[in-house]
Amino acid sequence: MKKILFLIILMVTVTFNTADAHIEISNSWARLIPNGTGALFLDIKNSHSESDILIGASSPSANSVMIHKTQRKNDITHMKHLMKGINIPAEGEVFLKPGSYHIMLSGLSKNLKLGDKIDVILEFKNNDKITVQPTLKMKPPFIKN
Repeated sequence: MKKILFLIILMVTVTFNTADAHIEISNSWARLIPNGTGALFLDIKNSHSESDILIGASSPSANSVMIHKTQRKNDITHMKHLMKGINIPAEGEVFLKPGSYHIMLSGLSKNLKLGDKIDVILEFKNNDKITVQPTLKMKPPFIKN
């Protein structure tokens, strides 16, 4: 009887934990630049009826991780640090891609090389943290939207 009760409690707990997960991450990859910096790109899908915000990120492989958006003004390109994060619209998607939103990785471990995977933890306002393991590349594996 105790085993059955334990299984029922476990099933209910797992059901509630997964029901809250409304953010899906796909197509993650990271550009590795020889100077020890890089950028993470990925697709974020929000299946919830309310918007969410990517509010931060971290990685044990980098000294600094920041959310950026590439902006071009008067033929000059610069990165804007998005201190308030990136809004993920309700039932919508956001694409972090070259020339747009990205997660800047600074002070990357000198032992990393192309083809390696790193851990990056994404933090959302209304969703649990999500760990992605992008492969380090020089060029994007695909172009989307």
